[in-house]
Amino acid sequence: MLVPRSAVLRYILAAVAMLGLYALFHTNYDRATSLLGSGTPEPYERKISYRPKDPKPVNACFTILARNHDWRSLRESMKHMEDRFNHRYNYPYVFLNDKPFSEEFINMTRSMTNAEVHYGQIPQEHWSYPEWIDQKKAKEDRERMDKDGVMYGGSESYRHMCRFESGLFFKHPLMQQFDYYWRLEPGVQYLCDINYDPFLYMKEHKIRYGWTIGIHELANTIPTLWGSVKKFIKQHPETIPDYNSLWWVSRDNGTSYNGCHFGSNFEIADLSFYRSKEYQ
Repeated sequence: MLVPRSAVLRYILAAVAMLGLYALFHTNYDRATSLLGSGTPEPYERKISYRPKDPKPVNACFTILARNHDWRSLRESMKHMEDRFNHRYNYPYVFLNDKPFSEEFINMTRSMTNAEVHYGQIPQEHWSYPEWIDQKKAKEDRERMDKDGVMYGGSESYRHMCRFESGLFFKHPLMQQFDYYWRLEPGVQYLCDINYDPFLYMKEHKIRYGWTIGIHELANTIPTLWGSVKKFIKQHPETIPDYNSLWWVSRDNGTSYNGCHFGSNFEIADLSFYRSKEYQ
């Protein structure tokens, strides 16, 4: 089992994932590229719907990391999701929190949907430091980054969140029953109707990962990222397929990182990708 040991786990895994974007996420790369190059595709629309407790063709859920005070912004997110998509498909919601959910949070979110809703607490070992982290050094580095004005540089909880979302959320007991997930964030708005089932589309086309936003990273938040990525690639070249997206993350064939990355806050994925040996 490959166990990356880096404080920037999420970014390393994301960068390696981008290198293998098409070959890893599409079991048939040629088919994927031919679809991309075939001009304007026909709109994909499947006029189907599922009742809340009906069996569904894809075992999938929405996953939301939230705190008790987030219920107001989550009601907005859920209203958008229900109005634009889920009132027809009734996929369940999984809420996760490092603290027990309050009765108010449960009542206010459960009332927004006819779908099943699950609430779970994150184990302490998943919302803390790995045993190999030097916590004294970590504290000193946070203080230094905070002084230097680095975004989230001084936040300990932000690091716990990043660690959980990058390598542990799919290990939560509530997630074991699902094969696909769609990450939903507090305050997110969906402004257009979604007239097909993205989970079913992914399953039918063997797509393992998707995202909606690609942006440039803040360089001062990731000073050791690319060096760690290159070290990982050198140690495990078998994880990098021949068809990859190096061109997207580097303009000099891998010597340096150009800052391009996708926003994992808006991801949808086949959970077998996260559970794979390569990702682990």
